[in-house]
Amino acid sequence: MNVRIKLSDARSRRMAFRELSKIVLDDVANGRIPTYHILHVKHSEVDNHYMTPMSFEPADESGSKAVWAGDFMFFLRLLLSLKKVVEVEYDSKRPAVIFTYVDVRNE
Repeated sequence: MNVRIKLSDARSRRMAFRELSKIVLDDVANGRIPTYHILHVKHSEVDNHYMTPMSFEPADESGSKAVWAGDFMFFLRLLLSLKKVVEVEYDSKRPAVIFTYVDVRNE
């Protein structure tokens, strides 16, 4: 399932958070670790930055690692709150959440 949402106002950002948080949490619960991609659009350049929001702190005394769903939710909420993020897309094949960040000024 692929999802693409234009982020034009606070309502669309809330809707994107609700929809994508369900998808991301489902992926994490099923052992699929999604990456977050930031497509950074500047005047004549496009950069692609990506990350997997995970804590590598030990989950128990034996040092086991765990994926914390809270890390995914924190960065999802943070990136959706940025005014320059104008679109978000979920790609189920990767899995990945792709944020389009437009950094163009009218000069």
